[in-house]
Parts: sequence; C-alpha cells; structure tokens
Amino acid sequence: MLKRIGISLLVLMAGLVLLAVLLIRWVKPAETLDLAYQDISIVSKLEAMLVNRKLEVRLSESEINDVVKKQLSSHRELPHDLEIDGAKLHLDGSRLDADVNVTWQERIPVGVHMVFSLAWQPPNLVITPQQADIRGKLLPASWLTLPQTVIPLESYLPKLIGIRAVTFEKDAVVVQFKAFQ
Repeated sequence: MLKRIGISLLVLMAGLVLLAVLLIRWVKPAETLDLAYQDISIVSKLEAMLVNRKLEVRLSESEINDVVKKQLSSHRELPHDLEIDGAKLHLDGSRLDADVNVTWQERIPVGVHMVFSLAWQPPNLVITPQQADIRGKLLPASWLTLPQTVIPLESYLPKLIGIRAVTFEKDAVVVQFKAFQ
C-alpha cells in the first residue's frame, strides 16, 4: 500500500515537472528582441521641412519604434516581477502592435504580443495598453496593469517651435508645427 502511494506521488511529481517544462517552452519568445534604438534628429527633419515648405514632419514606423524603445529602455521593470528585454513594434494608424520579450522573476523568458492605442494629448503622445496575448491566448485584463506611456514630443524640438497637431496614418505619425509658441 505504502509502495503504491509512493509510486503514485512519484508519477504525479514527474507529470507536474513535465507540465512545467512544456509551459515554459510554450511561453518562450519566438524571436530574440532587444531595446536598441537610435536617437532621431528632429533638427534634420526640420531642415527637410524647410526644403519642402511644409510645417510638418512625418515620423516613420522605424522612427516611432526608436522613440518607444528609448522610453521602454528607461522603464524596463513592470508589475508582476516582469522586466522588458526587447520589443518590435508595428504601426497601424493609431494602433501600435508590439511583440515584447519579457523575463518573469529574472528566470523565465516570455514572449507577449500587445496592442496599444496612440493618442495626441497636447503636449504628449500617449500610448495606452489595450490587450495582451501569449501565442494567441488572450491574457485577462487584470494582468494588464501597465501604466500609460507618455512621450513629450516637444522635448525633441527647439524652444521656439511647438506642435499644433499630430495625426496618425497607416505607417507614419505626422506632426504639424507652429512657430514662435
């Protein structure tokens, strides 16, 4: 009888270990991502603006990627013992899709797909988390307790230039300027 209970416990423990290993492999990121970014030069964009004679600048998807990665790299620690390791972003109008690699409790790498909304709330670009999933399985909203990310776009500009409006296109963000604010 005691031998049978011992064998049952051993089989149960082996099953739990196998389940844990499969779960860890399932949540593992599909690709290696980082938070490397290049600072964008608004001054060179302003020079191009003068040549085109339009008081606006288009920030491409890769430039938005760099701006957001810069912000993420300074705020890597998240609730629930998560830390951001890398991200890859895709812009679709005012929707931002992100593949994000995080590490849980400094041990377990997890690949998460997140959806954010972009909004212009003068003088900031505000990025709000909407939903998250792991391999297509939607995570409960209570797990998505990430704060809004606020990017002060005017901090990239010379003092005499302000932002009139920001519009979101399929693969770019258009920033319209006003002079002598």
